[in-house]
Amino acid sequence: MRLPVRLAAAGSAFLLVGAVAAQEKPPPKVGGQYQATAQQPEVKTITRIQPPVKTTEAAPQPMGYESNVYCFGYVGAAREPFPFVTIGAESLIEQNDFITGDLMYLDGGVDRGLKEGDEFWLVTEQEDIFHPVTNRNLGRFYQYRGRASVLSVQARTATIRITAACGDVPLGAALKPFEPIPIPLARKTPAAVAGDLPSGKATGHIIRSMDSLVAIGSDSAVMVDLGADHGVQPGDFLTIYRYAQGREFGIRPVGASWEMKKPPVGSEIPRTYLGEMAVLMVGDRWAVARVTDSYRLIEVGDEVELK
Repeated sequence: MRLPVRLAAAGSAFLLVGAVAAQEKPPPKVGGQYQATAQQPEVKTITRIQPPVKTTEAAPQPMGYESNVYCFGYVGAAREPFPFVTIGAESLIEQNDFITGDLMYLDGGVDRGLKEGDEFWLVTEQEDIFHPVTNRNLGRFYQYRGRASVLSVQARTATIRITAACGDVPLGAALKPFEPIPIPLARKTPAAVAGDLPSGKATGHIIRSMDSLVAIGSDSAVMVDLGADHGVQPGDFLTIYRYAQGREFGIRPVGASWEMKKPPVGSEIPRTYLGEMAVLMVGDRWAVARVTDSYRLIEVGDEVELK
């Protein structure tokens, strides 16, 4: 007896599926039962190596600005001689002091070797500087008023143009040959904090502040009584401190809590650190520095120590 074609085809397909299933291996046995496992696709990871980030934190940084030195001054001998003095100005009828761009006249010209394009400091002689603690005369202070260049020269006179004025330039300002003052580069290190011991290096005092400021803080330019003779050079750091003790102001209010009592004679107290400054310009026994950090009010007379 022959089966119909449709039934024969169905039976063949059934036998084929059964044969394939019989050839497949059963999954591994876990805990007495078969457990199917699925193969996880392989994951490929890519590691990117980033180049190091370049920063300027560790690089030497400028310790000040041109105005800190170009508009401050220096200590010199009394009655320092200068090659030229301003004796007139183009706008003398309209103004008494002069600023950038103004023309001024000198008391000398070709007869003193002056040439067009020569550059000079404009300087005025100020008062003597006295030490704030010992009252010793430290020398005469000369203030930089600005800079000028020679515009034209005649036999016994010349015309200068003020190229940079720090403020008003008065008639009678003297000329001093200009020499650029580079601003030093340095790396800052941690400043002294309460409990730190002295470095044992040269010590001095703040003897003057720029524009005679009374309250000195960060970014202020000051002058100290330490210089090349004490081993100080541009780029050095000075620690600012004081021994905080009572001061006698001549006022006697009622009540012990209002009196500034000094400690007993012979007693010692720790330093109170006020901040730090960077040296910008150095003379023999003086230096100009910029206060880079201040924690408290700083005054002329406070002490400094080479770091």
